[in-house]
Amino acid sequence: MDKIIAKNRSGWILHEYINIPEEEISGYPDVTGSYAIVKVGDKYLVGYNGWRKQWEFPAGGIENGETARQAAYRELMEETHQSNLDLVFKGLFKVTDSHGRRKYQAVFVGEKESLDPFVYSEGDEMSKIRLWDLKEDIGYVDELDVAIVKTF
Repeated sequence: MDKIIAKNRSGWILHEYINIPEEEISGYPDVTGSYAIVKVGDKYLVGYNGWRKQWEFPAGGIENGETARQAAYRELMEETHQSNLDLVFKGLFKVTDSHGRRKYQAVFVGEKESLDPFVYSEGDEMSKIRLWDLKEDIGYVDELDVAIVKTF
């Protein structure tokens, strides 16, 4: 039985952090998503997902022909309109999705001096972004996201 680090209201479960070098990602089956954790000073970039009505860290699925690193940069740009930073691979997280499937999520971390402008466009997954200190009550923040960020 896998241990449970966190569970979110959508039914996803976070089980384990796996500290490996980026070159070893291909040795893990079902690496299906990537996170792009961005720190500005002592706060983290989060976006408000209007579809799910919650705050989240930029993340999403890896598309066909895309590496985990490419997915992290793409999701960061699509969801928060942020660019011009170097992301460092930090490892994988073993998760179970809401359908009971085991998967792995790659995590990349970067720092910026300030945020690029965010202007909402029709169809954007995130309706707004902000910096968060992990303490202030900003409303519901996905529990898996918080547990992942607190690992680093």
